[in-house]
Amino acid sequence: MSFRHVTMFRWKPETPAGHDEAVRSTLQTFAATLQGCRSYVCGPDAGVMEGTFDFCVIAEFEDRAAWDHYMTDPEHDRIRAEVIGPYALERATIQLEG
Repeated sequence: MSFRHVTMFRWKPETPAGHDEAVRSTLQTFAATLQGCRSYVCGPDAGVMEGTFDFCVIAEFEDRAAWDHYMTDPEHDRIRAEVIGPYALERATIQLEG
């Protein structure tokens, strides 16, 4: 059984150009260190519809325990506080089992 995690962000208007790439690169580097992470895709919205979120993370873990580790990892806390948090206007998230 797998455990999936999806998070979407809307950035504040003052978010600097190139921020999406900085977030993507930082998260991909971090995800590569995670045991139990089956896949990790993230990036900016493709821009084909109006009213969407700006950035999305789609991660699949072997199980809930691997996701719990991801969510409590100190490096993930640092990324949320320093790279994402200052620019996040809105966040939506969901987890799926199965």
